[in-house]
Amino acid sequence: MVAKAVTTREASALVMGDPRFAKDIAHWGAHARGEIPADWPLLFIVEGKGLLTTDGEAHRRLRTPVQRAISPARVRALRPYVEAITDRLLADLKDVPAGEETDLLARFALPLPLEVICHLLGVPEDGALREELRELSAAAMNSEAGAEEVQHTVGRRFPATLLALIAQKRADGDTDDLTMDLVAALDAGELTEAEVVGNLVVTVIGGHETTANLICHAVRGLLTHPGTLDGARARQEAGEDPWPDVVEEALRWESPSRNVMFRYAAEDVDVGGAVIRKGEAVLVPLPAVQRCPHAFPGPDPDAFVPGRPEASRHLAFGHGPHRCPGAPLARLEAGIALRRLFEAFPGLTLSSRPAPRVPSLGINGLQELPVLLG
Repeated sequence: MVAKAVTTREASALVMGDPRFAKDIAHWGAHARGEIPADWPLLFIVEGKGLLTTDGEAHRRLRTPVQRAISPARVRALRPYVEAITDRLLADLKDVPAGEETDLLARFALPLPLEVICHLLGVPEDGALREELRELSAAAMNSEAGAEEVQHTVGRRFPATLLALIAQKRADGDTDDLTMDLVAALDAGELTEAEVVGNLVVTVIGGHETTANLICHAVRGLLTHPGTLDGARARQEAGEDPWPDVVEEALRWESPSRNVMFRYAAEDVDVGGAVIRKGEAVLVPLPAVQRCPHAFPGPDPDAFVPGRPEASRHLAFGHGPHRCPGAPLARLEAGIALRRLFEAFPGLTLSSRPAPRVPSLGINGLQELPVLLG
């Protein structure tokens, strides 16, 4: 399989926002010609018809119920809940013996957004189903998995688990959550059952994986760039809120997503003086794009510098019609998490042991984040 990559911010925004680049696989010439191997692990995903693989009116129809469910008012109302979950997780970390290494991803950065998205979805709090959704999400994003394994996870186990959740919630009479908002759209004829399940899969994965990555990257940035954490604390002591700047720079410096996959040229398009031909697949490697020296000229784009003027031009949440509807929630969670984490553990440091990366084309994350709480 051959795909072209764009590596500047301007070209990436064009590819992600211009309707001449489609998400529907019908526009992929290599697929139409039968050139994509049947055992390619990602084939099952990109062939699907859902929120991430549709355009135009079909995409708007699928996206509208999700946008209604994660409205600005609902996100604002979640602040006390996010704060409570954050405080509980940090209190649990107080039990870690002094000097003992702990995994901040497993103990804090991942459980926080997972709890929040499961709360939004109305998943029972007994823990079993929440852990199953976490395992399914990780399996779905594992680029080292074979085609059969991906089909089993995404095509059978994930839908079966979510359909069982819907059946349980119907039986219990639940109504006020994101899952039942989508079910209401199903009952109103706005969505099919497969589309409801597809939206829930995207929401589960996107609702916690990316936020966990964002928190971890922000912690790494603050602890590996001398002066940045002290600068944030000084601003906070002066009555300012430094954490939005930290979050935006973390999104730019280490995007939670590794690649935007895929856009297909619906016609020949000139991109920065090079022509992408009709039917060609295009990849956007976000970590490279967001360190583009032309878009982020100074300070050094490889450096983590909260407050840099152009940080908000990052594309971590996408661009155009497919921009992530959960961006406000991710920002809220990360800002609360970082502030309370460094207040609770002012002596937090990274372990000398390296943090291994997740083997994924889509997710730019860590398998663990070893730290010493101090």
